Amino acid sequence: MTAELMPIIAFISGAMAAAIFSSLTVSRAVKEQQEILKRGQVAHGRILHIWRPKLRGAFARIYFEFEPAGADGKVRGCHVDRRPADELRASLPAVGSTVSVRYLPDQPKQAVIARLVSRFTD
Repeated sequence: MTAELMPIIAFISGAMAAAIFSSLTVSRAVKEQQEILKRGQVAHGRILHIWRPKLRGAFARIYFEFEPAGADGKVRGCHVDRRPADELRASLPAVGSTVSVRYLPDQPKQAVIARLVSRFTD
């Protein structure tokens, strides 16, 4: 009987480990976005493209470009909108619109769209 249950137990254990790992990864990424929001410098950016995933549980990605102070050219970035898909879906900026971008001066590729970052921790 225990040999019959082993595949089920292994599957459930793997699914739980994947869920925990996914949750920890999302939590760390949210904290990184909040840190960029706190410490980052402000620039104006332009939305280039928005990718809305068809899969439930996947996050929208907003591609943008901006010119950091003292840079030789524009920098392209990708903001991962980690809010639930049902929540505030209409609040995503339109392609071509101007947005406020926060970026780390020493690493300008680490940038976020300021109004899309949750200011509250989970």
